[in-house]
Amino acid sequence: MAKKTYFKDGFLEVTSEFVKARTRSIQLSTLESVHVSRRLFLGTLALCGGMILFGILFGDLLYIHEIAFLVIVGAGLLWLAWNFGTFTIYSKLTGSKGWAVTWWIKPLHQMRAAVETALEDQAASKRRAKKGGAVNHDDDDDEDEDDE
Repeated sequence: MAKKTYFKDGFLEVTSEFVKARTRSIQLSTLESVHVSRRLFLGTLALCGGMILFGILFGDLLYIHEIAFLVIVGAGLLWLAWNFGTFTIYSKLTGSKGWAVTWWIKPLHQMRAAVETALEDQAASKRRAKKGGAVNHDDDDDEDEDDE
């Protein structure tokens, strides 16, 4: 079977055989589910939201540069936390614990979509092989496979 790359962005990679992230890799065939979340955002929301509210509520007691600092740093950290995410992989090998990678959210969403596409292609390939048909991995025939 030819190795097809579905997604590659720096140290994140999804191929037809493996999902690789930093120092970890796992076989695609052992995956049970993948999940993308913004775990850092909830904690940051409490901390930075408190900074912003403190700056606004006690504005009559603070200097203008202190208010600006609290509001700007709080809003900046909230923006940064919103753009970070955690990609968690659950497989037969890792059990309910799974393993996670924290990185920018956009590549993680793209990686999740690539994993789902790779799993769908793998399932379609198994269905074709089970029906007795030849397994064709030519990219030109992808439009015909979707009609099944």
